[in-house]
Amino acid sequence: MTQAETIQFEAHPDWVLKCKLFTHVTNAADLVTHITSGNLPMKTSLINATLVPDLLPLYVAGDKALRSLQSDKGLSTRTLGSELLYNLSGSRHIRDALIKFGVKDSTSILLAWFEGGKEGDEENGDVSDLIKGSVADLGDLHLGLDQSQVVDWYKIHDKELTNASLTDCVVFRIGAKDFLDKKQK
Repeated sequence: MTQAETIQFEAHPDWVLKCKLFTHVTNAADLVTHITSGNLPMKTSLINATLVPDLLPLYVAGDKALRSLQSDKGLSTRTLGSELLYNLSGSRHIRDALIKFGVKDSTSILLAWFEGGKEGDEENGDVSDLIKGSVADLGDLHLGLDQSQVVDWYKIHDKELTNASLTDCVVFRIGAKDFLDKKQK
């Protein structure tokens, strides 16, 4: 099995986000059952990989999730894993984000789990053994990307893509969600 890619956070040095990419997944429905029944570790996410253009949006979403965890307000969702999915989305609607970025019918899944935090709080978030598929190199993440879905979900205009990459546009949407939330309050 391939080693997981590790994302480190400058603002949260006690935390890392580990990621693995799976392709040709045949048991997405079983994975959804694990998620909805609460049998997935609290710090673990299963993400529809066709909507993730690069690891940078995961870094930004992970940083936002950890900031929420450490804030007085706390998480917007029930677990750190679902908070990652929610923050990966440009939507302010939790349910929409979890449905869109969830693995319902996915054959390409990105497994991501946080490690770190309080001592003695180390659950094993690597649930690779639950996923029936092939482990792929994370450098190939862009190969399974559904660019039209990403453009549609994040409402990216063709004009934006002439001056910025798709990843840049996605990261902007992830960051702008917080700004829009504060503006509307």
